Formats: sequence, structure tokens, C-alpha cells
Amino acid sequence: MSEIQMIKNNESNIPMSNISKDTNRFQMPYNSIQRKLDRFWDNYSKFLIRYSFITLILSSLITIGLTVYFFNFVQIRHFDETAFFMRNGRTSRNIERIKNIFGNDKNFRAHQQMNLYPALDVIIKRKSQTNRENMNETNMLNQQIIDEVRLLDQQIQSIRITISNTSFQYNYSSLCAIMNHACIVDGNYLLSDRFRQDFAYIKYESSEIYFDTATGANGIAPFIFSRNYQTINATSPDSDYVDESEGTNDEATTEASLTEIISYVPLFRLRYSLNITTDETRRLSAAWENEAINYLNEKFQSRLISVAVSSSTAISDTVSKQASDEGPFIAIMLLIFFIFVCFFISVQGTFHTSVGYLSACGIISLILSSGATFGLLSLLRVQIMEPMALIVFVIAIIESMRVSIICGDYHRIIEQHLPQSSTNVSTKIDIEKILSSILKSSRPYFLSSTLIQMIVFIIMSIISPMPCPKYLSITLVVYVFINYLTHCTFFSSCLIITLKRIKSRRHSLSCLHLPSDYYIKDRKKSIKNTFFQLPMKLFENIDPKFKRIFTGFICLFSIIFVICSLWLILSIDTRLFDDRFLPRNSSSLRSYMKSQTNDYDIGPVIMFVIPQTVDYTNATNRLLIHRMIEKCQNETTTNKFKLVWIDHEDVTDLLTSKDSIDIRITPYSQNDIILSEEENKTVLKASRFYCQYKSIKGDREDLRTMNNLYTYTQQSPIPFIFPFSLIFQHYEALGQIRLEMYLLILIMVTITFVAIFLIFASLKRALLIILHLLVLLSGSLACLYLFHNLSFNFANAPWLYIIPIVYLDTIIHATFNMKKTKWKYNRIMFSLIIALIIFSFFPIETYIFHIICYSLLYQSIICVISINILLPSWFYIIKRILKQNKKTKKLSKILIDTNQSSAITTEIQNLVNEPNGNMNNNI
Repeated sequence: MSEIQMIKNNESNIPMSNISKDTNRFQMPYNSIQRKLDRFWDNYSKFLIRYSFITLILSSLITIGLTVYFFNFVQIRHFDETAFFMRNGRTSRNIERIKNIFGNDKNFRAHQQMNLYPALDVIIKRKSQTNRENMNETNMLNQQIIDEVRLLDQQIQSIRITISNTSFQYNYSSLCAIMNHACIVDGNYLLSDRFRQDFAYIKYESSEIYFDTATGANGIAPFIFSRNYQTINATSPDSDYVDESEGTNDEATTEASLTEIISYVPLFRLRYSLNITTDETRRLSAAWENEAINYLNEKFQSRLISVAVSSSTAISDTVSKQASDEGPFIAIMLLIFFIFVCFFISVQGTFHTSVGYLSACGIISLILSSGATFGLLSLLRVQIMEPMALIVFVIAIIESMRVSIICGDYHRIIEQHLPQSSTNVSTKIDIEKILSSILKSSRPYFLSSTLIQMIVFIIMSIISPMPCPKYLSITLVVYVFINYLTHCTFFSSCLIITLKRIKSRRHSLSCLHLPSDYYIKDRKKSIKNTFFQLPMKLFENIDPKFKRIFTGFICLFSIIFVICSLWLILSIDTRLFDDRFLPRNSSSLRSYMKSQTNDYDIGPVIMFVIPQTVDYTNATNRLLIHRMIEKCQNETTTNKFKLVWIDHEDVTDLLTSKDSIDIRITPYSQNDIILSEEENKTVLKASRFYCQYKSIKGDREDLRTMNNLYTYTQQSPIPFIFPFSLIFQHYEALGQIRLEMYLLILIMVTITFVAIFLIFASLKRALLIILHLLVLLSGSLACLYLFHNLSFNFANAPWLYIIPIVYLDTIIHATFNMKKTKWKYNRIMFSLIIALIIFSFFPIETYIFHIICYSLLYQSIICVISINILLPSWFYIIKRILKQNKKTKKLSKILIDTNQSSAITTEIQNLVNEPNGNMNNNI
């Protein structure tokens, strides 16, 4: 019995020893790696100390050379939404297929075109003569109003542009002439003599399409009259006179003479299209558009009508111009930020250890790395776009934080090596030890965050099909790498020179030699002792029970906050256009966009293309075509418009007639049917038909309609049918932007966790870092969504794409240095918050600048709370748990030892109580 018990006790000790051996086996490789890294940083510090001036000069020369190359050979590409278009996307491929089938679209009608051609769009409203608007005063069906509109048309078509360096002038007609007359005035029915003659009695057409057969002028009622036009039943002025003496039925006569006519029209609309064919004609068309908009907004005057105008580039040009005009305000904000950074860094520590010019060295390092980055990109012929300037702002914050951390560690470590009393003032400062300590306390974390950023954006540049995010990712990878190299060379050399000056007691700005007892007689309290010692003591004196409850509540709150924020950011919608994009002085554009929303249910046309021969005489195929149109019309974002050529054409006549092919096709189906003669037989090779969006919001409902239409066509028995709209490229890009924003957060969190765990072999800290990274990223987006109705759009996408890296360094370094002072982080975030508050007083109207301001403000506030409250609370909870586990293990070990002692005592007693004969026999 005793031997069995001893065996069991021995077996019970085996697992503990095995676990200890496994743990040591797991930690030994990381300890070896850590020793090698320590030797690397020691050798690196020795190299910098020995070659500090050479390193400073070489890094300066290389970066300055690349900067000079950048300024001499830079080519900046204009940025607009086309930078997000996917070149190999479904829509781009379909454009090529349509061009191969139907040819160039420059002569096509607006709904048949595949590109957004230059056009001047004019919405005309009647001025009310009183403060109260009524139908009589806003009805456009008035002789004077119609004459005024015709006069407006004459003024628009007479607007001239002068070509620089030449005497040639072009108006609308002459531009049309050089474009092979490929111009269309949509809604020119309003300008026809027939409309002027019949305006008081315009019969309602069920097709809502109006023609002037004499001139060919035409117009679609929902376009030229808006959706709010009204009809009434009225007596026809052309009805025959009926004499009462003839005894004809009066009731029947009355019914026969009533006709539905258009009685009320709230506005007119004209669109002057210019279907360009070359880059030169595009430039001329854009110049004419701008000249016409300037004239209508600034010079046109009328006491009867008001106009709201837009063009193909009006919104983007207005936004770009406003951003360009207000760009210097961003530079001023950055300057204010640097001023506060320099101030807060210079006042840290005691007076004799405060070296404020290190922050200035950090700013110079940023300038050199910025010039070197864009110089290298220019050398490699990488396209440089306007949004890349935003990366400079992000890297400036990152570099400021790194300089602040280095200076904070410098002050903390230098104080440990300064003489503490007058008896050892002759003690020399060991620069090598100080520099090695500074490097070990900061550089591994900077290196890890640099690797994380580079890996994340290398992945994004590979998986993103959009040019703009791809170029942004490449630029960010190069920028982060060069900035880290510049920091490790130029700024580190400045730090070593500073340490050498301290060693020789010449680190004052005037380089005067300080007395040997200077450090002792001028020692002062640091900012940490002045401002943070009392709160820290108060926190330490709090009752442990209350402390556990308080920190537990904070930790639980952080988890709930992350869950709610993630749920909220999944609700962020996309948007093609928002009224907030426009500055306040763009009243005409605002009126135009407001009218587009309130007065029209007309959006881009959706075409369905059948690229192969189909038996259109077959009733089943005709039914499938109509069902496809019905599915399109049943979507929530489409209207009831349809244009199906089989409803207007006799298919049998098209295929059997001996007339010319051009004569067989009616105007309804021009360019919608491709007929060809093959073996003395007419073949209908391809065709297309149409439905229409209600608007151009670009929200998730519009995107869902696009995806549904692709699904319907893929499931349709009609062979190879596919949908297309010129807005699909925009919607595809918006959907991809939304997807990549979520992917960016997911990839960044995943790479951060893997990198921290592999580099530092700490699961606890890796989990804490990704938790607080999620708090930061999801929390800032959630705040923007809740308080500013954030949407993913082409204006803010470049900024939202790069902002997640701003405080990555901060979170990683703070997690591994929790017990040290947090002032080195707080002063940068406080500086940024102050700069943003000052910036908010500037007269800024550019949408993206407001997004930059608010996003940085929320990230800074959340990061301050995270570092000063959330992280300490999590560390306190983890410390309590580990302490409790340690007590439990210690108690278990005591119990095991007690049980073993009891077993041994019992065994001895059993041996003593056995008979002596047995004992002797055993002996």
C-alpha cells in the first residue's frame, strides 16, 4: 500500500516538471533572440557614437538630393473619382464589349452613351412676384416665360471662348461643328415653334415623349417638365362645333371634346451636350462649360426666371478649387502643432536635462524623409496624386510621437547617470550605456510598428483593384520605410551629438561651458513630479475593493464599446454626392442638386445588352425580355421608365424587308439594334433595351440594385445578356471602398497581433494591443458616423485609408512601458488637440478638411483615454488575476507537500509496526 502511494505521489510530480521543462523549452529560443537583439542594439549604438557626424552628413546629402530631384521632376496627377475606377472590373470589360458591338458612342443619344460627356445642364424656374408661392405664379406655361427661355438659349449658345495664343473664338455651334456636329440639346422641344404655339394646350402623351416633326426637336416630359407637372381634362380647341338645334346628345358631345392636357409645369430643363472625340475637344468643351457657368452665375440677369446650372465637372472643380484655396490652413495647423510639440518637449525634465532643439531635429528629419520619399517615387516613375499630401500629415504625427518618446526616455535615463551629490560631480557620463538604454527602450517597438504598417499596406496594394488605394499603399510603404531609416540615422546622430554636448557640459543653446557642479545646484522638480505625483499617490491610497470594482467596470465598458462601435461602423453607408461637399457660396450648384432630389425621379439609364443572335420572334424570348424590365422596375431605386425596342418595331419586317437597313429601323430604336446581311439573309446580331434609376445617391440601395441586376442577367435564360450603366463604375468603386475599409481594419488587427506575439513572445500584450487598437479605430469611425453622418465616398476615402496608422506606435510602446510616465504620449496628443481646436476657428468650408479635423480629434481623445485609463485598468485586473493564480498555485504546492509528508509518516509507522521477523527477513 505504501509503495503504491509513493509511486502515485511521484507520478503526480511528473506533469509539473514536464510543464516547467516545456515552458523553458519554449522560452529559450526567445531569450536567445533577445540576447542577439540586445547585442545588435549595443553594436548599433557603438557605430553611431563612432560615426555620428558621418552618418548625419550622409543621410542629409542623400535625402536632400532626392528632395531636389522631386522638386525638379515632379508630375502631380489631378485627383478625381476616376482614380478609384477599377480598370479590370466588370463595368470596364462591359464598356469594351459594348464598343465592339455598337461602335463609338459619340453620336449616340444620352441614354446610349458609356461615358460622361461634357454637358451644361440648366434648370429654369419662374421667379415668384410675391412671398407666397402659388401655382399661378410658378407655372412655367406662360408666353413671357417661354420667350425669356428662348432668349436665355440664345445667350448660352452665343457664349464664346478664346483659345490662348490664337485669335480663334468658339461658341456652342462652332464647337459642334469641329466635333462633326455631334451635339445634342436635350429638351430642345422647349425651344421649338410648335411648343411656343401649343403651350396653352399640350396634349398629354402616354409615352411622355414629345416631338416637333418639322425640326426634329424632342423632349421627355419627366426631364423637361420635372416629375411634378400636372394634367387636367379640358375642352379641345380643335373640337367640331355642334349646333344645339340638331338634337345631338349633349353628354356624349361633352365627353368627346374633353382631352387630357398639361396644365402646370413647375420648371423647364435644358441640357447642352458636347460629345467630344479627342483630348483637344475635351479641353475646349471644358473651357466652354466653365465660361457658360461663370456667365450664368455672375452675369445673367432676369426679372422673370432664375437658373440653377451644373456641368460634367462643376462639382469636382468647385470642390478642388475650394480645397486648393484652403490648403494653407492645413499647413498653418501643422505649424501650430509643431510649435506646441517643441514647447512641451522643451519643458520636460529638469532645466539642465531639457534639450528642446531635439524636437526641431525631429522636424528636420521629417522634412528630409518626406522629400526623399517623393523624390524616390518620382525617380521610379510612380504616379504622385494630390491625396498623397495627406500622408505627410500622418507621418508628421507619427514622427512627433517617436521624437517625444525618445526625448522622454532620454530624460528618464540621463537622470539616472547624472551625479546625485556634490561628492561625485567629477563622475563622467557613459554615453554608450545611455544610448544603448534609449535604443532598447524605444527602437524595438518602432521597428515592430514599422514592419506592421509596411506588411499591412503591401497586402492592401496587392489586393486592391483600384489605382488610388494601390498608389497610396505603395507611397505609404516607401514613406514609412524611409522615415524609419532617416529617424535611425539623422535623428539618432543628432541625439548622440546632444549626449556628447551633455558629457562636455556644453549642451546649452549658446554652447557655453557649464561648471562641474551645475547639475547639483540647479536641480529642479520635473513636470512628472509636479503634476502627476499627487494623483498617483491618491490612486494608490484608494481602497482595493473599490479599485477592483472601478477597473473591472472600465474593462467591461471597453469590451462593450468595441462591440457597439463595430456594429455601428458596419452601418456606414456609401454616398456618391453629399450636399456638404459644396462650399456655402455655391448657391447655384446647391439649388441644382436640391432640385435633382426634390423635382426629379430621373437618374442614369440602365441598359441590358444581348450581344448575340436571339430569336426575337419567339414569344418566350420576348416574355423574358419584358420580365427582365419588370425586375428592374421592381427595384426600390428605379422608376417606371422603360425603352424596349420590340414594343416599337416589327421584328418580322426588320428581318424580311428589302429596304435599306437604316430605313427599316425607326427613331425609337436607332443604335439599339445591330442588323447585318449574311448569306442573303438579314440577321439581328445584337440589341439592347433600357430601364432607369430614380437618382444618383450612390447609397447601399443603389449598389444593391446594381448587384441584383447582375444576378438577374446571370440567371436569365437569355444567352450572355448583361447590364450596364455609366454610373456602374462609380458604384463598383464605392462598394470596393467600403469593403476595403473593413478589410484594412481586419488585416491591421490581425498583422498586429501576429507580429507582436512573434517578436515579443507575449500573448497577453498582443491581446491588449489589438483590443485597444480596435477601441481606437472602430471608436473614431463610430463617432464620425454618429455625430457627423459619415459616409464612404470619393472625397474622404484617401484620408480614411491612411489614418489607422496614426497612433499604432503609441499603443504598442505604451503597452510595453505601462509603468513609466505617460507624459511623453500625452503631450503630443494634447498638442494635436489644441491645434485642431484652433483650426476649428478658421473659416474652413472644405468637406475633407472637416473630416480630417474630426477624425484626428476623436482618435486623439480616445487614445488619451485608452493610455491613461483603459490600459492601466486592464493591467491592474491582469495583475490581480496573476497574483490570485500565484497564491492558488502556492497553496496547491503546500497542500501537495503536506500530503507527501503525511504519506511518508504513515509509511514509516507501518514499517515500525510490522513484526521483527519480517524485518529481519527483509534485511
